[in-house]
Amino acid sequence: MDNRKMWKILLTAAFSCFIFLLSFAQPVVKTTIDKNEILIGGQFKVKVQANFSGDDYFIKWINLPDSMQHFELVEKSKIDSSFTNQKLSGLAQTFTLTSFDSGKWIFPSYNINFNPAKGDTTINFFTDSLPVTVSFSVADTTSTLKDIKAIKEVKVFNPVWYWVAGGALLVLLLALTYCWYKRKKKNKTAAPQLSKLSPFDEAMEEINKLKGFDLSSPKEIKQYHTKLIDIYRQYLSRKENIDYSSKTTGDMLMAIKANYAVQDIAGKSAAALRFSNAVKFAKYVPAITDSEGNLQLIKDTIGLIESSTPK
Repeated sequence: MDNRKMWKILLTAAFSCFIFLLSFAQPVVKTTIDKNEILIGGQFKVKVQANFSGDDYFIKWINLPDSMQHFELVEKSKIDSSFTNQKLSGLAQTFTLTSFDSGKWIFPSYNINFNPAKGDTTINFFTDSLPVTVSFSVADTTSTLKDIKAIKEVKVFNPVWYWVAGGALLVLLLALTYCWYKRKKKNKTAAPQLSKLSPFDEAMEEINKLKGFDLSSPKEIKQYHTKLIDIYRQYLSRKENIDYSSKTTGDMLMAIKANYAVQDIAGKSAAALRFSNAVKFAKYVPAITDSEGNLQLIKDTIGLIESSTPK
C-alpha cells in the first residue's frame, strides 16, 4: 500500500471520529406518546426527554399552555432530572392531555432551547408532532360478515291512509302550537321570582343540595353534572347581570377570559365545564371522586370570582 492511500485512510478515520464525537456532544430530544387513539374526553400521556451535558448547556424547558387547538392540558408532572457522575445529564417530563373534539388531530411540536455555556449560538430542538385520533366510540372490527338476505316482494299499501294520518298529525301540531302560545302568553304576564339570597349564597346553597345525589347511578351522575353547569350559569348571570343560559361553553369561556384578569378563573372554568359536558353529552361515566372533585372545582372557581375584581 503506497503512502497516498495510507494518508487517505487515516484522514477518513479521523474525520469519522470527529463527526462521532461532535454528534455525541450534541443534545438529544425524544418525544413519546402512550396512545394515539382515545375516546372523546379520554386522556393520553406525552413524555418529553432531553439528554445533554449540564456543563456544556443551559436549557430553557418547554411550557405547555392549559388550552391549545383541539387539546386541553389535564396535568403535568414535575421535571425529573438525571445525573451521570454527579453531573446533570438529562431532563424528562410527562404531560397528561385530553380532547373533546372528535377527529384526527396533530399534537403540535414545541421548542426547547439549548444555550451553550461557551459561545452565544442557541441550539433549537423541537419535540415531535404526534397524531391523535379522537372518536365517540371504538369501531367494532370483530363482527363477522352476514349473508345477503333474499329479495322480499314489495307490498302495495293504500295511500289514502297516509293522507288521513298526515291530516291528523297536522291537526295535532296546530293544537299543540295553540296551547304553547297561550301558555307562553300567560307566563309573560307573571312577574319573575328572584332569589332573596346573594348570587354567591344562592350558588353555595344549590351546590350543597347536590350532595344528596347517588354518584354510583349513571342516571343521577348525568343529572348531577347537568345541575352543576346550570348552577354556574345562574351564578354568572346574576353576578354580571348577563344572561348566560343560552351561551355555549366556548362563548362562556371567552366571556370569562375577557371579564377577569385572574388566569385561574378561566382555566378552572374550562376544566370543570368540559368535564361535565363529557358526562352530559358523551355518556362518560366518571368515578365518584372525579365527580366530587369537579364540584369542588366549580365551588373554588366561584370563590375566586367573588374575591377578584372584574376588568
